[in-house]
Amino acid sequence: MENNIFRFRKTRDFGDLLSDTFKFLRENAKNFFSINLKVCAPFLVALILTNAYYTYMTIGTGFEGYTNLTGFLIPALINMLALFVYITALYLSVFNYIKSYIANDGIVSEEDVKRGLKNDLGSGMALNLVVAISIFIAFLFLVLPSIYLGVVFTLALPILVFEQKSLGDTISSCFQLIKDNWWMTFGLLIVFGIIMYVINVVFQLPLIIYMLVNMISGFDAGVTTVAENMRSKDPILIILSVLSSIAQYVLYIITPLFISLLYFHLHEEKNFTGTFESIDKLGSDRE
Repeated sequence: MENNIFRFRKTRDFGDLLSDTFKFLRENAKNFFSINLKVCAPFLVALILTNAYYTYMTIGTGFEGYTNLTGFLIPALINMLALFVYITALYLSVFNYIKSYIANDGIVSEEDVKRGLKNDLGSGMALNLVVAISIFIAFLFLVLPSIYLGVVFTLALPILVFEQKSLGDTISSCFQLIKDNWWMTFGLLIVFGIIMYVINVVFQLPLIIYMLVNMISGFDAGVTTVAENMRSKDPILIILSVLSSIAQYVLYIITPLFISLLYFHLHEEKNFTGTFESIDKLGSDRE
């Protein structure tokens, strides 16, 4: 059993960080998805409902609808808030899942994940809010500082969960951990982002195909028909839009898994935690 346990605390090269993310998913997909999505179910349901509301209010409104306060801005803000809470909760849930996996040698307690999410949610949301404001302020001055901070703060939530530090210490640790590894981390995030984009496009193909068919048939019938199609609240289009969004929300679960491997890689390079753990286990086994 010991040999089948996935090791998080170890250094990995560029390719391993990407491949091991999907290796863990292959080996633990059922338990990983079921526990995390069950724990985050209230946040996911709230997000799906707000997304359905936003989609219904905006589809078929035409360009003038985007300047309408009740027709676009309010539904968009509600949906953005629900997305912010869901992503924060999902990331914290995944990190607490991994924390339980490591602590219990591959056996994850759902209660541990729930308890961890409950304990970390308030500080996690506060941390993400500070991070978002910091990146936004940096963006107002120059684009490059915002990109730099965006990469650095990728490590904020895993540090918060795995090291249980305060908000200020967590932010400070982000800069310490990524020191001398910023470009490698940036490259990894770019490559991983491209992979996730391709996967997302695959799940959105039904919506893309349906929209293209509607557009082509509309052009065949004339410009007036195209305009009418754009203004109509097509129920099939609304359903496909919501379903593609749900698929995207579920796929978000892969990102914190990848970030956790990146965190442990950087942490191991600087602190050798996993190496010391392996030595301790080897010593206890011989006893």
